[in-house]
Amino acid sequence: MTRRIVIPIVLATGAMLGIASPAAAQEEPAPTTLTRADVSVTMNAGATDVLRATYRLVEPTAETTPIELLVLPRDNAEVTELTAVSGLTDLGPMNGIRAEATLPAGTSEYTVEQHVRRVDGTHGLPLAIPDIATARTASVNIEITLPPGMRLTGDSMPSYHVETSDDDRTVLHHRGHSLPSVLVAEYGNTSRTSIGFWSSTVGLVLVTVVIIAWAYHSFRKERVRR
Repeated sequence: MTRRIVIPIVLATGAMLGIASPAAAQEEPAPTTLTRADVSVTMNAGATDVLRATYRLVEPTAETTPIELLVLPRDNAEVTELTAVSGLTDLGPMNGIRAEATLPAGTSEYTVEQHVRRVDGTHGLPLAIPDIATARTASVNIEITLPPGMRLTGDSMPSYHVETSDDDRTVLHHRGHSLPSVLVAEYGNTSRTSIGFWSSTVGLVLVTVVIIAWAYHSFRKERVRR
């Protein structure tokens, strides 16, 4: 008699748990994932650099979601200001390497701006990045404008495609799938004019050498014939 009562109760309890588990799983919000980042940087020699980054999520947040921005320490480069341009609310001050903020429900993208003060000769910039997962197929676009008259002369991270803007400022472009925490662009005052001058000079020397060698070879052949 006892077994007849216990077995149906166990089966009923198992059925209820089986029904409740999927329902509970469906109610859990999907994890916040980054699908796109557009970073624009203006480097100013002897002044404050300005970095603005817009981050897009795979799906809008289903509910109010806390988030943290991470800024890894960088020697001789200090984040002096960190502000939420759009999308984020309650962005607090830096606490160590973290700054807490909130994503309101329905947020699909947000923009953060930061100011960085660098010591002369320092070319690395810490980037405030969200402490969330980045999709493997994420699109990361970075654009860095160097100070007026400056050119990329040394190390850079990540790799960049170099162009020149209408006002003769060098602009670096990067396209990738991962979000770096540090941007490096080592620049100097090597002008395009001097590069062009040396290229022309080297080319002229090579042409002159070829002409002289050809003339000398022709002269020797002519002497042999005589």
